[in-house]
Amino acid sequence: MNNASMTFGRPTRLAAPRGSIWMAGLVTAMIDGLRRLDSWQLNQQRNEPKTVEGVLNWARRIEATDPGFASDLRAAAMRSSNNSDR
Repeated sequence: MNNASMTFGRPTRLAAPRGSIWMAGLVTAMIDGLRRLDSWQLNQQRNEPKTVEGVLNWARRIEATDPGFASDLRAAAMRSSNNSDR
Protein backbone atom coordinates (compact mmCIF):
# COMPACT_ATOMS: atom_id res chain seq x y z
CA MET A 1 0.00 0.00 0.00
CA ASN A 2 1.49 3.29 -0.98
CA ASN A 3 0.72 6.81 0.22
CA ALA A 4 -1.09 7.79 -2.96
CA SER A 5 -3.96 5.41 -2.32
CA MET A 6 -4.55 6.50 1.25
CA THR A 7 -6.68 9.61 1.73
CA PHE A 8 -7.13 9.49 5.50
CA GLY A 9 -6.88 12.91 7.04
CA ARG A 10 -6.40 14.59 3.68
CA PRO A 11 -9.30 16.63 2.27
CA THR A 12 -10.46 15.32 -1.06
CA ARG A 13 -11.00 17.73 -3.91
CA LEU A 14 -14.47 17.56 -5.34
CA ALA A 15 -14.78 19.06 -8.77
CA ALA A 16 -18.05 19.56 -10.60
CA PRO A 17 -18.34 17.28 -13.62
CA ARG A 18 -17.75 18.91 -16.98
CA GLY A 19 -20.79 20.70 -18.32
CA SER A 20 -22.88 20.32 -15.16
CA ILE A 21 -23.22 24.06 -14.64
CA TRP A 22 -24.20 24.51 -18.29
CA MET A 23 -26.69 21.64 -18.05
CA ALA A 24 -28.21 23.04 -14.86
CA GLY A 25 -28.72 26.38 -16.60
CA LEU A 26 -30.31 24.67 -19.58
CA VAL A 27 -32.71 22.67 -17.39
CA THR A 28 -33.62 25.80 -15.43
CA ALA A 29 -34.38 27.67 -18.66
CA MET A 30 -36.50 24.76 -19.92
CA ILE A 31 -38.52 24.60 -16.70
CA ASP A 32 -39.05 28.36 -16.80
CA GLY A 33 -40.19 28.13 -20.41
CA LEU A 34 -42.62 25.32 -19.61
CA ARG A 35 -44.08 27.32 -16.74
CA ARG A 36 -44.58 30.33 -19.02
CA LEU A 37 -46.21 28.12 -21.66
CA ASP A 38 -48.53 26.61 -19.05
CA SER A 39 -49.51 30.04 -17.75
CA TRP A 40 -50.17 31.28 -21.29
CA GLN A 41 -52.36 28.26 -22.09
CA LEU A 42 -54.37 28.69 -18.90
CA ASN A 43 -54.92 32.37 -19.70
CA GLN A 44 -56.10 31.47 -23.21
CA GLN A 45 -58.87 29.28 -21.75
CA ARG A 46 -60.33 32.21 -19.85
CA ASN A 47 -62.48 33.58 -22.62
CA GLU A 48 -64.81 35.72 -20.57
CA PRO A 49 -67.38 37.59 -22.65
CA LYS A 50 -66.74 41.30 -22.92
CA THR A 51 -69.85 42.41 -24.83
CA VAL A 52 -73.59 42.21 -24.18
CA GLU A 53 -73.95 39.71 -27.03
CA GLY A 54 -71.19 37.56 -25.56
CA VAL A 55 -72.90 37.49 -22.16
CA LEU A 56 -76.24 36.57 -23.74
CA ASN A 57 -74.56 33.75 -25.72
CA TRP A 58 -72.95 32.49 -22.53
CA ALA A 59 -76.34 32.54 -20.78
CA ARG A 60 -77.83 30.48 -23.63
CA ARG A 61 -75.03 27.91 -23.38
CA ILE A 62 -75.44 27.35 -19.63
CA GLU A 63 -79.25 27.54 -19.52
CA ALA A 64 -79.68 23.75 -19.28
CA THR A 65 -77.14 23.25 -16.49
CA ASP A 66 -77.56 26.43 -14.41
CA PRO A 67 -80.79 28.30 -15.20
CA GLY A 68 -80.52 30.64 -12.22
CA PHE A 69 -77.09 31.91 -13.18
CA ALA A 70 -78.16 32.19 -16.82
CA SER A 71 -81.08 34.37 -15.71
CA ASP A 72 -78.74 36.59 -13.70
CA LEU A 73 -76.44 36.92 -16.70
CA ARG A 74 -79.32 37.94 -18.94
CA ALA A 75 -80.51 40.53 -16.42
CA ALA A 76 -77.02 42.01 -16.09
CA ALA A 77 -76.64 42.15 -19.88
CA MET A 78 -80.00 43.89 -20.26
CA ARG A 79 -79.14 46.41 -17.52
CA SER A 80 -75.83 47.09 -19.21
CA SER A 81 -77.42 47.59 -22.61
CA ASN A 82 -80.08 49.90 -21.13
CA ASN A 83 -77.40 51.98 -19.39
CA SER A 84 -75.37 52.32 -22.58
CA ASP A 85 -78.42 53.41 -24.58
CA ARG A 86 -79.00 56.45 -22.35
